[in-house]
Amino acid sequence: MDIFWFTIIIFFLVGILFNFISSIVGIGGGVLNVAFFTIFISFPINIAIDTSTFVILISSSVGFISYLKQKRTNLKLSLIYSLFSILGSFISTIIFSFFILDNYVLKIIFATVLLLTSVNMMNKAYRTKKKQNLNETPIDSTNENYDLNLSSKKKELKKGIPLFMLAGFLANLIGIGGGVVNVPSLNIVLGYPIHNATAISISIIFFTAIVNTIIKSIYGHIEYLIGLLLGSGTIVGALVGSSISKKIPRFYLQLIVAVVLIILAINMYIPR
Repeated sequence: MDIFWFTIIIFFLVGILFNFISSIVGIGGGVLNVAFFTIFISFPINIAIDTSTFVILISSSVGFISYLKQKRTNLKLSLIYSLFSILGSFISTIIFSFFILDNYVLKIIFATVLLLTSVNMMNKAYRTKKKQNLNETPIDSTNENYDLNLSSKKKELKKGIPLFMLAGFLANLIGIGGGVVNVPSLNIVLGYPIHNATAISISIIFFTAIVNTIIKSIYGHIEYLIGLLLGSGTIVGALVGSSISKKIPRFYLQLIVAVVLIILAINMYIPR
């Protein structure tokens, strides 16, 4: 097989795998994209981050539409939460237009975020399993009747504002979707069921990615061809992941990604 077509197929399959995983847990795929670009493609971390932002825009758009149709997210709710995430992105852009971070520092920051995220998800997975065992009843299904009206969450929203801003800040800085902050914020702080939290997280990621891609196209360096190759696979992965995520038990939903992120974090710490 010609090396050109072989490369296209590999990127397509990797895109499917990454966004199958990321759409299920609501993390946007950036943590996987950046690690893949730096470890396997040998991109400098800054180019990996910018290109990942573009891929996230493609993939999250599909997840957002799918979850909107499933009524697991809410457009008005997502837009309001996204405003704070976008504000965090602008703050990141302004700060680091004056203070340029070395690529090695960026890599360590990214690896640390990966590790903290994986530990948090692992902890949540086992707490979920323990709660399930104590209740001795299934608690994994999506709460179809859960109230996604903004008015019911106005009090809790104040607690989430700085967290959504942090998500946007990190999304711009290290090329992740921001779901690593969004999902715990929505699930733990605002009290959304995990399946609704992942869906709303993808919605926030989509709107934030629109702004971040524009910023990166002006001030950064996006490898559009590579991004499109990976992004084409992410569309399939996002569609499959979003359609079956509500059928996957919460324990496995959280545990699968935690293990993957720990492996990637360790890999990123190793000097190359």
